[in-house]
Amino acid sequence: MLSHVQARAAAFGALLAFASIRLAGQQSQADAPVDAAARSAVIEALAARLDSGYVVPEAGQSAARELRGTAAAGAYDNFKAARPFAEKVTLDLRAATKDKHLALYYDPAPAPASGAAAMAPRARERFNYGFNKLESLPGNVGYLEIGSFANLDEASKETASTFLSALANFDSIILDLRRNGGGNTPMAAFVASYFLGPKPIRFSTIYWRDENRTVDVMTSEVVAGRRSLDRDLFLLVGPSTFSAAEDFSYSLQQLKRATLVGETTAGGAHMGKGLQRLSPLFTAFIPIGRSINPVTNTNWEGVGVKPDVVVPVDEALTEAHRRAILKLLEREKDQGWRDYLRRVLPEQAR
Repeated sequence: MLSHVQARAAAFGALLAFASIRLAGQQSQADAPVDAAARSAVIEALAARLDSGYVVPEAGQSAARELRGTAAAGAYDNFKAARPFAEKVTLDLRAATKDKHLALYYDPAPAPASGAAAMAPRARERFNYGFNKLESLPGNVGYLEIGSFANLDEASKETASTFLSALANFDSIILDLRRNGGGNTPMAAFVASYFLGPKPIRFSTIYWRDENRTVDVMTSEVVAGRRSLDRDLFLLVGPSTFSAAEDFSYSLQQLKRATLVGETTAGGAHMGKGLQRLSPLFTAFIPIGRSINPVTNTNWEGVGVKPDVVVPVDEALTEAHRRAILKLLEREKDQGWRDYLRRVLPEQAR
């Protein structure tokens, strides 16, 4: 049975997947006209929700005032089409709050008989629940690219376990999160369970403003297959690493379990519970929760997660592989394998 936080975050993960499918579909649709009354109504609905529900009350109230003031000054009067209007409002909101989660979307409500809701689970399957590529690098170094953290359910757990258990065959492990835009925090904690001990630990804490309480996201005591508890672990990160992927990286960094390689991440520690319908043409994502790391009692909102090893993001894999081989060489006793490791060491390390 899912805990309260898992159920909440699982629901958010499903909504986020569904929203991504819907919003991707809207890009190919003709834009819709918006008149002054429609713009005014959306601005007021959005401002009201920021004022009453945004995760940081003072920032939400300030953003609402700025949004109303911008509209009153006529800054949106020349936007006659829905999509550019939504994009402009989003830019203004992010400028006011520095919150990269906060957004207004041109998102026409689907027809009731469209069957769109049934697409979300199938889409997750087609993207293999975010597990993109498993590869063996020279030196018996395992490489796994995780493109997103899917909703944590039995199907996604089974897929995750297949990939994560296979990593136990390798002497060192690299997880690539450079293109991971986030997703479901309990799935991130489940993945982390394969690199931590079986005793559950508090991986992250979420504060929900709408409930005025915090809930803990725990690692899993029981996982299928094998864990990789004694392998060196490297995480590749960069400017496109966002949200739950940052939570995963930051938490393992603070637990001293992983070495982060690459560039500073995007800086989004806020979260919500799905898109909010403002009108037949517009939805908004308004964060009402935030992550709190149990080690630092803070998060990476607005500043990102800083890697331990700073290199250009497109060089992160080579650098992590190099460091993995060097660490293996430090411990290897077999002379034949040591000679092999030296041969496969990337050129720049020689």
